[in-house]
Amino acid sequence: MFVKLDPPGSFCQYEALRDLLKGREIDSFVDVGCGGGDVSKLLCSLGLRGIGIDFSPAAIEAANRKLSGEIGRGQYQLVQSDVTSDRLSLTKSDLGVSIMVMEHIADDSGYVRTVSQLVRPGGLVVFCVPGRKDHWSFEDETVGHLRRYDRKDLRALLEVSGLTDVEVWSLSVPTANVLVGIGNALARRAGEGRKRNLTKIEQTKTSGLREIPWKTTFPSVFRLILNRYTLYPLLVIQRLFYHTDLGIAILGFGRVPDAK
Repeated sequence: MFVKLDPPGSFCQYEALRDLLKGREIDSFVDVGCGGGDVSKLLCSLGLRGIGIDFSPAAIEAANRKLSGEIGRGQYQLVQSDVTSDRLSLTKSDLGVSIMVMEHIADDSGYVRTVSQLVRPGGLVVFCVPGRKDHWSFEDETVGHLRRYDRKDLRALLEVSGLTDVEVWSLSVPTANVLVGIGNALARRAGEGRKRNLTKIEQTKTSGLREIPWKTTFPSVFRLILNRYTLYPLLVIQRLFYHTDLGIAILGFGRVPDAK
C-alpha cells in the first residue's frame, strides 16, 4: 500500500529550518500557506505554539487531521484565509514562515510585507521558494508557479520589501539536484500534465496535496528509509552548500525592523 511520505528534499528543507532556528529565542510562529501542515508539525515538535493559515479548504482539512493533537491541547490553531486580500487580526508571532508559497503570488514584494506584518518587530521571517531560473520545468507549469528565484534576486526582494539582516541559503544540494529530473518524469507519468489546463489558482490549491507514486507517496515500508535518521548524511552534506548558488530550492530570511 502506498502512503504519503516526505521525499528526501523535504527532509533537507526541515533540517535547514532546524539549523536556522537553533539558539534563537522563539516561542510562537505563523505558517502562511501551511498546506497540509508538515512545517507546522515540525515547528510544534520543537515546542513552539503557532497558527497555520491557508486559503484552500482541502489544505485546512488535511492540516486539521495532521495536527489534531496540537489543536486539541491549544498549541496550534488553523485559519482559512487568503492573506493577500483578507485583513487578519492576529497576535503578532516571533516567527513567520512561508514555505513554497511566494512563487505562486503575483505581487511577491507585497506578499513579503503582508507576512512581515504578522510578525513582531525584531522577529524573524522565513521564505522557502524554488531556486534557479535556469531550472524552470514541467512541474513549475503544473503546480501554479509564476517564477523561480536566483539567490541574488531573492535577497534583493527581501531587502526592498523592508527586511533587515537578510541571508539566503541554497537547500537540498546535491540531493534535489540529482532527483529533479526523476521527479519531473514521475509527475508526467502520474498524469500531472492535465493540470496545465487549469488556472494558476486552481493549480495552487492542490499543489501541496499531490499524490504521485514514488515522489510524494511510497510503499509504507519506505518509512524505514525516508526518515531523519537514515537520511542524516544528506542533511549534513547540504550545509556545505548553503552559501552557494546551486540550490534548486532556496531559503531566504531576515528580521522585521524594530519599531521606531
